[in-house]
Amino acid sequence: MIETINILLILFALVCGVAAVYVRELVSATFLLGAYSFFLAVLWAVLAAVDVAFTEAMVGVGASTIFLVLALFRSKHSVAPQPVTAKHVFAFFLIAGLGLLFFWGSADLPFLGDALAPANLHVSPYYIRHAMEHSHTPNMVTAVVVDYRGFDTLIESVVIFTAGVACLLVMRTKL
Repeated sequence: MIETINILLILFALVCGVAAVYVRELVSATFLLGAYSFFLAVLWAVLAAVDVAFTEAMVGVGASTIFLVLALFRSKHSVAPQPVTAKHVFAFFLIAGLGLLFFWGSADLPFLGDALAPANLHVSPYYIRHAMEHSHTPNMVTAVVVDYRGFDTLIESVVIFTAGVACLLVMRTKL
């Protein structure tokens, strides 16, 4: 049952993503990208990654959609029809090939919740045994996010800050 829901959510996200690329109206493309993020947020929630689901919902569905709609209404935009060229066909097959490569590569990934997965055999036990000793933090999640993955968290924060500054620059009014 869960696998069926996962497959449906992935299909809905793919349909929204492809439709966002091919639709000619920018507002429609913005809302399709919002729907794409929504389906991914639901998928993350079903996969029990609630923190990622919440972030996807807030940033992908909420803030990005709002900023894109505001930017569109502040700009002049029109759509000129473009003929399909050999470059477009090549790009389509290149992306389709990369997608197939990703699917092929994901065949070796462990199943969700697999107790014999490398992360469950090596990484998680190490964090459980050494989190308090290394970080002096009683909360294991905080120890992993801040102490073990602190550099990664810092870079994610810089990316979010940069996106926020870029949105403010796009939305600012002329003095």
